Amino acid sequence: MRKIDYHMHTCFSADSEASPREHIIQAINMGLDEICFTDHRDFNYPECPFELDTNQYFKELKQLQQEFKNQIMIKIGVEIGLDLDYIDEINHFIKSNEYDYVIGSIHVIHQTEFYDPALFFKDKTKEEAHRQFFKNTLECVRAFDCFHCLGHFDYICRYGPYDDKSVDHTLYQDIIDEILKVLIKKNKGIEVNTSGYRDRKVCGFPTFEEVERYYQLGGRIITIGTDSHTSDRVGEHVEEVVEKLKVIGFEDVSTFTKSVRD
Repeated sequence: MRKIDYHMHTCFSADSEASPREHIIQAINMGLDEICFTDHRDFNYPECPFELDTNQYFKELKQLQQEFKNQIMIKIGVEIGLDLDYIDEINHFIKSNEYDYVIGSIHVIHQTEFYDPALFFKDKTKEEAHRQFFKNTLECVRAFDCFHCLGHFDYICRYGPYDDKSVDHTLYQDIIDEILKVLIKKNKGIEVNTSGYRDRKVCGFPTFEEVERYYQLGGRIITIGTDSHTSDRVGEHVEEVVEKLKVIGFEDVSTFTKSVRD
């Protein structure tokens, strides 16, 4: 199974100062086969301008592709924030450039974000907040076709004013199953986001139980990404995830070139 990092952020994202070159060097040192840059683009994200200078982004990354072409495969992607209030704008943005790969992620719901302290959780029990998150995710995967994989689909467990932030998937498994079924029907995948190891120590986003559920339902499109915002985290925990995916039954990860799955 190939070792990839398909979720990386650099100075082209508002929340990172990392050098794309340093990411590449770290990926080579980690023995990765392929990487994909996926800098942020969110529309009207509260208090943070998640814009993306696509002209400079493609110019710099294409130069780096040429420079390192004999050492590692480099792809150019984007992480788009799926937001039902900006369907037309999001679709237009993705169509305006030829990305290899697009992650669709839920970062906000109706201009309320999850990063603590966040208004999203105000006056909600943990169950109410988590249920709304999964329902919104289902609406988004039904509404959007411009992405290839759903990013960190239980991301909500990272945040919230609760002593125990973990998600009890059994409470929402009917909604989660429907999310996975829609993705499979649309020939879209999920990612294992290794940043979850920082929070839970033993897994990614989503849990491997949910990854296995995706596989049981027929899903075979899967990527691995570190969600790295600093170069030292590129490739982090990829080997552990590869071994977990093999146990579940996956034969390989998925990669993309100009939006076509390899």
